[in-house]
Amino acid sequence: MKILTIANFVRRKRIDLCAKACKRLSHDNDIADLNWTVIGRGPLENEIKRIAPDSMEFISKVESLADYYRKSDIFVLPSVDEGFGMVYVEAIMCGCPVICRKNDGGEEIVNRTGGGIAINIPDSDEKAVENITSAILTIIDNREKYVSDSTKRAAHEMVDPKLIRQEWLRIFLESQSLHI
Repeated sequence: MKILTIANFVRRKRIDLCAKACKRLSHDNDIADLNWTVIGRGPLENEIKRIAPDSMEFISKVESLADYYRKSDIFVLPSVDEGFGMVYVEAIMCGCPVICRKNDGGEEIVNRTGGGIAINIPDSDEKAVENITSAILTIIDNREKYVSDSTKRAAHEMVDPKLIRQEWLRIFLESQSLHI
């Protein structure tokens, strides 16, 4: 089982929850060959590495993120105050279902594509880790529900410049008709 997180090591990305979820999956669940890769750098890197289990690998920078998305079974990023979250779209486009935080930018992407699960990340780290591990196990058991040509296509459509231009034009024309 290969899990991927791509983020800067800053507090709002909540990579600490990923480390704790990895530890729980390693100890409490019988997941064969668990490997959780975290790609990124930042001020909290050493702190996260201290609490991470051996099944968590850290890489500062890679040439091709797409290769990592394609080789991963699940992408997890429980960020706080995430905007659009391009990493969620990239993961889904590469066939890697995502787990993101509810009420954040990733939730809209998950809802529009069907390519993952948006979960509650409460103030309690214990409950947040429980929600992350539960979502991981749900995707493991139902992967085909979250990875399909239609989820990949929907993710691509969210960032297709031609489709975005068409939508902006539609909104502009609609707004002009309101002023007449």
